Amino acid sequence: MRSFPMKTTDVVVVGGGPGGLAVSQQLTACNIPHVVLERGDHPAWMWDHVYDSLRLHTGKHLSSLPGMSFPSNTSLFPTRSEFTAYLHYYAEKSKLPVHTGIEATGLRREKESWFVETSGTHYRARIVVVATGIMSSPFLPAFTGMEVYGGQLFHSTEYRRPETCPGQSILVIGIGNSAAEIASELAASGREVTVSVRSGAAVIPRTIAGIPSQYFGWGISWLPGSVQRQVVQSTARLGGLLHRRQATLPRKGDAGPCQDVPVVGHTIVNHITAGRIKLRPGIADFPEDTVRFNDRSAWQGDTVVLATGYRSAIEWMGEYGARDGCGFALRKDRVRSAHHDGLYFVGHNYDGRGGLYNIRIDAKRIARQVARNLRKMKVGESP
Repeated sequence: MRSFPMKTTDVVVVGGGPGGLAVSQQLTACNIPHVVLERGDHPAWMWDHVYDSLRLHTGKHLSSLPGMSFPSNTSLFPTRSEFTAYLHYYAEKSKLPVHTGIEATGLRREKESWFVETSGTHYRARIVVVATGIMSSPFLPAFTGMEVYGGQLFHSTEYRRPETCPGQSILVIGIGNSAAEIASELAASGREVTVSVRSGAAVIPRTIAGIPSQYFGWGISWLPGSVQRQVVQSTARLGGLLHRRQATLPRKGDAGPCQDVPVVGHTIVNHITAGRIKLRPGIADFPEDTVRFNDRSAWQGDTVVLATGYRSAIEWMGEYGARDGCGFALRKDRVRSAHHDGLYFVGHNYDGRGGLYNIRIDAKRIARQVARNLRKMKVGESP
């Protein structure tokens, strides 16, 4: 059996994106020895590989990480380049112990220690914080015939800009924010764009009276989830009425227990109304070189973009990566593993306040709990 070099520390943070950096900053502030494992060659590597026109849907005032605000000249809704520059500077200024080029491949528990396995050095720690996010785990649906489809087909994670997207006739599958933005950008470039919508969408304005909608979401975030969803749906209906576009997108049905992220902004609605984007129902299958919809109609074109979302990237954890009914890690108290001591998760809470705001408050919560747990562990070791 091959032996690997081993490093030991109090805490290993797996993932060097916003969640991992926020936790690391808080652990550093508490003088807790730790390392951050980032699979890319620099912190927040994944954010340098999303589409160029991406812009945060959340305002900068509620999207910063603990300990550092955005520069004053940052856009109200930060662009991808503004956000990545902020993350890089955040890691540098805070002197965070990010180890790059290291991808976690497995996790195991022995007695009171956790072991994070990689292709090289393994790490032994008292506590592990999982901050692998969702961007590295795109969801790929398994439609019959898709594996032999003759046209171009790729997930939206591979999209960068219209110039790099082949073909004139393009089908975008999905109606999340990425789907809406990519479809709109392609339509604005003169492509023939069709969007497949399976279950409808709630579209809310980016701002209300000049104020980011997210800030109103922060105001209602203390209400029960069912009430929050009703408010979002009401806001979507009001936004549709104000824009006189309420009938252009199928309306999202009654939400289940999982948090639905609404489509922010009416750009796609404007393109649909102008006839630059066509709507079709959900996908049935991929017969030969065509795509067939649930109403039995068909589409034939050049390129299919699967904007089908993401899943939390916890597959590498094996038996320790149990999921709840919404696909996130099973947790208690927002951040603690439901079944395993010394295991925490950040980036698994989404509501009207925005994912980055939740990362901010969860990073602080994790650092407090980790500090308390380490004190108890070290007292228990005293003779």
